[in-house]
Amino acid sequence: MQLYPYQQRVKDLILNGTSVVLQAPTGSGKTRAALAPFIEGFFDRPATVPRKCIYVTPMRVLANQFYAEYHQLAASYYRRHGKRLDVRIQTGEQPDDRRFEGNLIFCTVDQFLSSYLMMPYSLPYRLANVNAGAFAGAYLVFDEFHLFDPEAALPTILYVLQQLKGLAPVMLMTATFSGNMLQALANLLHPAEIVTLSVDEITAINTRGNKPARQRVWQVPDTPLQAAAVLAAHRHASMVICNTVRRARELYLDLKQQAPEGTEIILLHSQFLPSDRRRIEERLRKLLGIGAPREQVNLIIVATQVVEVGVDISVEILHTELAPPASLIQRAGRCARYPGETGVVIVYPVDRYAPYAFKDNNLLKKEMDLTLDWLKSKQGQLDFTDEQALVNAVSTPRDRQVIGNIQANRQNRQSNIHRCLDGFREGASRLLVRDVDSRTLLIHHDPDQLLASPYDAIGLNIPLYSLRSMVKEWLQRPVTVPWRVRRLDESEAGDQLENNRPLYRWVDVRDGRDLEAAALIVVHPALAGYSEQEGFLPNVGHLPFLSTLPPATTLIDRTTFGLRVEPYRDHIQRVLQAFRDLALSELHFAANALERVAGWQRGSVLCAAWLACLFHDVGKLSVGWQQWAHAYQQAIGQPIDQKVALAHTTFDRQNPIHAQEEQQVSQHYQRPRHAAEGALAVARILAEALPHQELVKATLTAIARHHAPFVRNCQSFKLVDNAKDVIKDTLQFLPKDVTCHANPDMLWQQVDTGQVSQFADLLTRPTDRYGWIAYSLLARALRRADQRGTEMGCEQATP
Repeated sequence: MQLYPYQQRVKDLILNGTSVVLQAPTGSGKTRAALAPFIEGFFDRPATVPRKCIYVTPMRVLANQFYAEYHQLAASYYRRHGKRLDVRIQTGEQPDDRRFEGNLIFCTVDQFLSSYLMMPYSLPYRLANVNAGAFAGAYLVFDEFHLFDPEAALPTILYVLQQLKGLAPVMLMTATFSGNMLQALANLLHPAEIVTLSVDEITAINTRGNKPARQRVWQVPDTPLQAAAVLAAHRHASMVICNTVRRARELYLDLKQQAPEGTEIILLHSQFLPSDRRRIEERLRKLLGIGAPREQVNLIIVATQVVEVGVDISVEILHTELAPPASLIQRAGRCARYPGETGVVIVYPVDRYAPYAFKDNNLLKKEMDLTLDWLKSKQGQLDFTDEQALVNAVSTPRDRQVIGNIQANRQNRQSNIHRCLDGFREGASRLLVRDVDSRTLLIHHDPDQLLASPYDAIGLNIPLYSLRSMVKEWLQRPVTVPWRVRRLDESEAGDQLENNRPLYRWVDVRDGRDLEAAALIVVHPALAGYSEQEGFLPNVGHLPFLSTLPPATTLIDRTTFGLRVEPYRDHIQRVLQAFRDLALSELHFAANALERVAGWQRGSVLCAAWLACLFHDVGKLSVGWQQWAHAYQQAIGQPIDQKVALAHTTFDRQNPIHAQEEQQVSQHYQRPRHAAEGALAVARILAEALPHQELVKATLTAIARHHAPFVRNCQSFKLVDNAKDVIKDTLQFLPKDVTCHANPDMLWQQVDTGQVSQFADLLTRPTDRYGWIAYSLLARALRRADQRGTEMGCEQATP
């Protein structure tokens, strides 16, 4: 299908490397405008267009819809030149791409920000530095940008875009922003172009197929939203949108009691399991989607903000509680959505302004009050031009304040961001992703059964502000249970011992403050439960649902369940092969882009990645590590020739003898760390081989943190006598075309067999922009290659 004129303008700009701020009405094809240049470039311009697109949405339902659409298109049409477009989704309820490994990834903003800030909600603490590098050099698209929290998520996103500036074009899309905000965003992304639609373009889109334009009539009653008003206006298809899940549940139950026989009532909010959400959404699309016979249904939908975007359905009557103008316009997009339709949007006043405003002097509360007054004065038919007039009239003061706050709070925000990047999550996380900050909630009477891989357990994604009030009530409820609420303690799960075996435990939650630094929460099933029809029920216990673990083959990291003994030489060969097969293609575009903007030598970043993989386990060649490894293999009855340097030992989590012998051996041979120690051992090599100081530091840090993501120090060490020979033997696995600043064949001579103190200060995280980008890229490439190489070793027969 031919692109609309504005879509073609966007495509030309993006393919030319220019970032775009797009404003277009709902239903006008913004998603296609954003993805058309990426898909064409992916197949036809691989050298000049990013190999990865991260499509960020404010809500899971939007990501779900786009993923379903483009995953199907990829399977049917997106295959050319022997290549396939790998389309994936990463949300709290559908974490199918925890490491952002696809080509086109639809994700929610909390997944994006938490991953960049090295506190990924999708991964355990010990893997905190895996995802940040996925965004460097990727084409980043932010849809419905006006829905991002202007005091937290929005300025943090803009900080990220400033850091990644120049590596790839960026696309910001909105249906509703004031002119001031559009220009401010374009200035921050400079060079960037603002693309808007003319009245003629909008009319042409709305009347496509020779149908009359859609029409919406807006009404504003004086009383709050009640079930009786919904039933009085109902004809065939109605939707009710509440501002909170609690309010939606209450109204749903009222309608179930008062609706006449034959009227179907469906509840949809954010606190459903993914399978039930998909089931409900699919039924709604079948009944109310494009081409559906809406006049034959008798249906009332009760929902929350989850339907503001992404649910492609249309109703005759839409009832909504008062919300900020951008949200109201998005909600109205579910009414008379398709050409030729007419509908009514009814906006009701509210007594409480949650979750948008919690204080009387809040500027957003004032904006909502102004919105209600404006709509009362303009009741009747409104089109996109009128909607923009509403936004400009009531949102401009707040937009100006937001812009001013972004500039005024820049230093404080940057300080908070750096605290996150250094591993300090408390406090900073709430400041950075406040309104999109959520936690995974599990339900289980014996949560220790989930400790083998707690991040894989099936649970519910609950906003932190909602969870706090739930926890307060659970702790006070008069019921007898052995425990009430617990959080996952990861203080010993950062792989500080560097043995791929994180130590998790559950700790009782004392009050809401304990929730902030925890990613996983579990509640006793006597206090809360789950229903397929109503979703999560925080006030109803003793229901059948319990959180469970999926099959072992789908877990985040299968190597935590067991390893096989593996010689050092074989492991390095497998890691280099894994880097070539798994990580190299993703890294190539980003590496070239970084070299271009930083003015670095061509090929230097790829050289650093190869060397990081080659040398990452040199620390295991220490006398202490080899003594421990061989003693342990002897103890479990699987001795290995002492002349063979080892990289892994055999360990089966299900075999109690292995854990027992490991503990016994450690009493005589303390297992030393190896990551930071190995980084210092090869520091001279990297200084010789890499032409840029920032890149040397980035590579050292990537090696030092390929187990514990925030390690800042090292132990004393001494390499075995034949360490240089072992390392020299692995140089044959380095591809001959790797471009280094020094001759790779001579590098092994620069290995330091003891700790080199003058390089110890290089173990801290790079803080300059280009060094940070390089570190994020190298840490990601190394950790992915190391895990895959280790899995390959486990798949081979034991020597």
